[in-house]
Amino acid sequence: MSSRPDADDPEIALPVRTIDGINRARRHLGAPGTWFTGAERVAMLGAARAAIAGGAPSTEPWGPIAHRVAAEAHTIDQTVVDDAAAAIGIAPYVELVGVISKGVAIDTTIRGVGIDELPLPEPEPGAPSRAEVPGAKKRSAFVPIDGPAYPPAALSLVAAESSALEDLHDTLYLSYPEMADQTIVKGLPRHRLELVAARTSLINDCFY
Repeated sequence: MSSRPDADDPEIALPVRTIDGINRARRHLGAPGTWFTGAERVAMLGAARAAIAGGAPSTEPWGPIAHRVAAEAHTIDQTVVDDAAAAIGIAPYVELVGVISKGVAIDTTIRGVGIDELPLPEPEPGAPSRAEVPGAKKRSAFVPIDGPAYPPAALSLVAAESSALEDLHDTLYLSYPEMADQTIVKGLPRHRLELVAARTSLINDCFY
């Protein structure tokens, strides 16, 4: 089985555009972020895999937070978020959520099509950008957001993670503009895509 997505590998039952999108996301995950280095981000991905496998949290300051986001996301409420913000900062928490959610989504997709688990991305050198989003405010959401409180804005406090989420959303599901098209066929007709999405959300206690 393949160790990474590759458009030329006949064993990978994924469209080329999906493979390209996963590879873009993996490069992003291994690169320096806004508040964490590339090495720290890759370590978070490893901690997420360990959490899902039933392992103990990492001993890093963000370890217990990463463990909960990866394996117990349905238990997160405002108190949990406030405790995480007190431990590592609210913007770093949002970045952590972005890193782990994208990593878990990719791992789940890879397992779902019968591909061996991909190696963690190679961490790239460099310092975090520390780029802030001055317009973000606390509204009716667990974290400050830039704009209205709705799912696409969930990571908007950390702009790079929000953009990467939109790209992966397009790769694994639909782009935001495509979501307005009720007749789109993207692997499956729209009504079947939504049936799979709704069932998956129910099983995983997803809500907003």
